[in-house]
Amino acid sequence: MGARAFEGSTERRAAGLAASQERQNFQKHVYRKWNTGDVYAPHDLSGAEQKKWKMARKTPTSDAFDTLGINPVNEYKNFTMMSEYMTEMGKIKHSSETGLRPKNQRKIAKAIRRAIGLGLMPSVHRHPLVLKYSATNRFRG
Repeated sequence: MGARAFEGSTERRAAGLAASQERQNFQKHVYRKWNTGDVYAPHDLSGAEQKKWKMARKTPTSDAFDTLGINPVNEYKNFTMMSEYMTEMGKIKHSSETGLRPKNQRKIAKAIRRAIGLGLMPSVHRHPLVLKYSATNRFRG
């Protein structure tokens, strides 16, 4: 009887391992990042819909500062530009969110810290003029 119990547990373990590997293989094909509170339909989980997200997630080949030929450090007085690279709580966004190359990410971080140090930008929330502008655009449509 002990040998049969051992065989049964081995089979269950193998089945559990196969199911785990199947889940991991499925997750490799899920390209959309789901957030808490997202509402989706069963169609959103189909392969065709996942392909759309795979194409949409391509990262740009060059960042905005290289394209425009702007040095981010010299733009420390432009609080609308600086606020694009900060969260609403005043933290500097990660380069994976901004899409900047490492050198320009360091420069924009330096410019943000410089603007906060000079008192041009608040350190804990978005600039009041940026908030006002976004609020008026939100109500327009």
